[in-house]
Amino acid sequence: MIKLQQNPIVFKMLFAVFATLIALLAAILAVMMLRAARKNLGKAEKERVAAENNPLFSLAAYNGVIQQLREQEKELQKLRQQDRERAAATENISEAVLSNLTSGVVFFDRLGLVRQVNGAAKLLLGYASPFGFHIRDLFTGIREVRWPSGGTSDSPAPFVTEMERTIRDGAPFQRVEADYVTPKGEKRVLGIGASAVRGKKGEILGVSCLVADLTHIAELSRQVQLKENLASLGEMSAGIAHEFKNSLATISGYAQMLVQESATETGRGFAGKIAAETESLSRIVTEFLEFARPHGMARQKVNLNAVLEDCARETGVDLQLPAAPIMEVTGDAVLLRQALSNLLRNSAEAGRNGARVKVSVHGSIEADKLQVSLADNGRGIAAEDLLKIFIPFFTTKASGTGLGLALVHRIISEHGGAITVASNAEGTTFTLTLPANQPAGPTATEITDITKD
Repeated sequence: MIKLQQNPIVFKMLFAVFATLIALLAAILAVMMLRAARKNLGKAEKERVAAENNPLFSLAAYNGVIQQLREQEKELQKLRQQDRERAAATENISEAVLSNLTSGVVFFDRLGLVRQVNGAAKLLLGYASPFGFHIRDLFTGIREVRWPSGGTSDSPAPFVTEMERTIRDGAPFQRVEADYVTPKGEKRVLGIGASAVRGKKGEILGVSCLVADLTHIAELSRQVQLKENLASLGEMSAGIAHEFKNSLATISGYAQMLVQESATETGRGFAGKIAAETESLSRIVTEFLEFARPHGMARQKVNLNAVLEDCARETGVDLQLPAAPIMEVTGDAVLLRQALSNLLRNSAEAGRNGARVKVSVHGSIEADKLQVSLADNGRGIAAEDLLKIFIPFFTTKASGTGLGLALVHRIISEHGGAITVASNAEGTTFTLTLPANQPAGPTATEITDITKD
């Protein structure tokens, strides 16, 4: 036995026989397992077919599919509802932003028709519901357009043409300033800008127009410009006026001597006319010097009621003062008396069947200001003259100097106030804004007027 083990050939043969037996057993085991697996699969397939042929199984499977579809539909509905809520929230925010803007916003489509407009635009342009209006219809109230280049146009046609070009080509539209009259006749100064609105693919959907109210700014600018012009004119002319006055005094003196020394009645008459004319010219120069020279102002409490009553007695005006409150301002009593006297004198000259002036008090935008209006029953001032009445030497009277209202404007401006005027066929109203000494009463409410004897 030991010899067999020591023989390598015999050992290898025994190992090979042993390995063959193991492989044969593994193959037999694998075949048995494969047969068992096939048998189980066949059984499962038979059970599945039998279950599918069972009506109860088919109904359960159908109900399961239906339930899944219902759950998917609910999910889709939930997603659609969320989309609708997001869209509604976005729309509400957009509407809230547009409605709360103080500037007007108007959207025109590709045909130039209004498709969206906010409340500020309706108020500024004077239309309650401008939807469907064309650009030329919406801006038909334009009287003059001032372009950034410095040019002007006195009709809305060039403005409409530029807006249509922006819609058509997407060309930039430079902001313009326009004088505008609403359908009710209210005059405004508008700043108008526009830009093309494009879709996601870059296509032009229309044009968005932004409208701003520049009326108050334009009025302030005009008053500042007028004040600067008046100051420059006064400084330049004061010296010349002094020389005129000296020369007129000399001529008047010689004329008086001629009246006394002339041997004939005709000579004395001519000399008297020369003296009268020189006196008239001297009065004009005196008024101009009063306007041109700087005023030293006293700052004290002034009772406008008392000042107006004195001025009314002097000018013969039937004055209607408010019952309350007492109108007290801070300023120079002498200068304010001069300004109010000039205004009432103009009313007395323009009055029909007896001059009447109604005084009313309003609250001002600023808490420390008093706003007083003086409305007369005169013939009114022509619209083309309203912007000129505060310019020195402008007058519509045959014997006027054109310095009275210019002096009024200067006095009110030097008090840190403002003066505006409105006029129609029934009369003229001057509104003065002055520093208040005490609250003027209910804001923006006219106090009932009573007639003073």
